[in-house]
Amino acid sequence: MTRVLTATVIIASLLVVLYLPPIAFTLAMSLVLLLGWNEYNALCRKLDVSVAAGSGGLIAIGVASSFAAGSNTATVALMVALPLLALATLRAHFTDPKGLATATAAGLAGLAWLALPLGAQIGIRYEYRGAAWLLFLYAAVAIGDSAAYYGGTKFGKHRLAPALSPKKSIEGSLFGLAGSATAGLIAAHWLPGTSYLEGAIAAAILGLVGQAGDLIESALKRAAGQKDSSGLLPGHGGILDRVDAHLPAGALLYAALRAGWLS
Repeated sequence: MTRVLTATVIIASLLVVLYLPPIAFTLAMSLVLLLGWNEYNALCRKLDVSVAAGSGGLIAIGVASSFAAGSNTATVALMVALPLLALATLRAHFTDPKGLATATAAGLAGLAWLALPLGAQIGIRYEYRGAAWLLFLYAAVAIGDSAAYYGGTKFGKHRLAPALSPKKSIEGSLFGLAGSATAGLIAAHWLPGTSYLEGAIAAAILGLVGQAGDLIESALKRAAGQKDSSGLLPGHGGILDRVDAHLPAGALLYAALRAGWLS
């Protein structure tokens, strides 16, 4: 029951924010990023890696929110963010070469894994029919995830990646792709100019990279010895547990829209 209530609150909040002016979505994603960066930092500490916490989170938010002004501005923001993050990391590890090397790598990974993909979702919101495309993204990932869970529970026999996530199966993954494709097929009806076939194929691809994002986060948690990234969301774990699949999928969708592959 707790899990259902939490999911209801998340979905309702998302729908409200999506259809407010785009600045509301930018602020919401900035909050998600700040909380996610904190969880990422906590997981890294479990691995004896110290990522720039406060300053790193602010730098990440700066990069992500810059997508609201367009991809050119986001590129400039990233170029500024890289030396700032390097300086913040150097200051914290001035006498520790090994700590500096691992913290720098983890900080850059955090920007690439969290700030840029969440920034891409902010960028999508400012695209033509941006709210509809974000719903397309969330539906493709969420329905694919549910289909993978139920399909894997009933039919799963062959483990997909036992070293990363022991419960996931190849059969569940295939059900997930079918679920994502079905979501895209249906959602294409509300995206004039996008054919049903294009919707199904695009959603299936988003579902596939979403599954990869899920496995990456699972690997990080497994390495850190944690079941969930935090206990922030009752019944759902932490922020990273909810956005892991959306990160690479959102980045890919933004690229497809900017490149004109989808319109």
